[in-house]
Amino acid sequence: MGAVLGLVSAANLACCCTGTACSLCCSLCPSSLKSNSTATRFMYALMLLLGAIVGAIMLAPGLQDFLQKVPFCANSTSTAGHLIPNSDTIDCSSAVGYLAVYRICFALCCFFALWAVLMVGVRSSKDSRSALQNGFWGIKFMIVTGIAIGAFFIPETGFGPAWMWVGLIGGFAFIMVQLVYIVDFAHQWAEAWVSNYEEEESRGWFAALCCATGLQYLLSLTGIALLYVYFTQA
Repeated sequence: MGAVLGLVSAANLACCCTGTACSLCCSLCPSSLKSNSTATRFMYALMLLLGAIVGAIMLAPGLQDFLQKVPFCANSTSTAGHLIPNSDTIDCSSAVGYLAVYRICFALCCFFALWAVLMVGVRSSKDSRSALQNGFWGIKFMIVTGIAIGAFFIPETGFGPAWMWVGLIGGFAFIMVQLVYIVDFAHQWAEAWVSNYEEEESRGWFAALCCATGLQYLLSLTGIALLYVYFTQA
């Protein structure tokens, strides 16, 4: 399960690399272009969210039993299953489980890696290639869907272990980047509130900083306790 989440993180990390080329110059763009950039980020986030939802559905308990009732699936228990020739049925078992999630994440990784390569050297939204970054969403979703469908034809031999390692490495890299942003955010937050306290000499800012710090420690300890409760059982 951790490797599956890691694959999503790897796709997310690739998305960050893809959007960096155009977002570097957002501060120099007019407000309309800034809005366009925000919409672009939203659409890429939506793409990742849809991929995560599809992956969660594929891991849902009971889905395999449900597919056995579908007539066109191989070894179907449906009463209408005998009406469909065996040559016209498909193996629906490949559409469930962690390997199916690996294939969805494989499609997302391939798409964002391709877009990262296409956006190399783009320094401004005025670049002709920025249109690829900010538009053609129907085509982009069709590309991801096509890669995902093609991924289900990849033989299972070696695919699972290989993408497990990709997920582990990608997840580790994403966590490291995430930690850098979180630590930087925490420092900026603390410095801003300490500065307000020193300038205004108000105990309210000091109390707010202490309460926020205590709350964060409490949430961290609660999270650690929940991890021990739910993920250390034999």
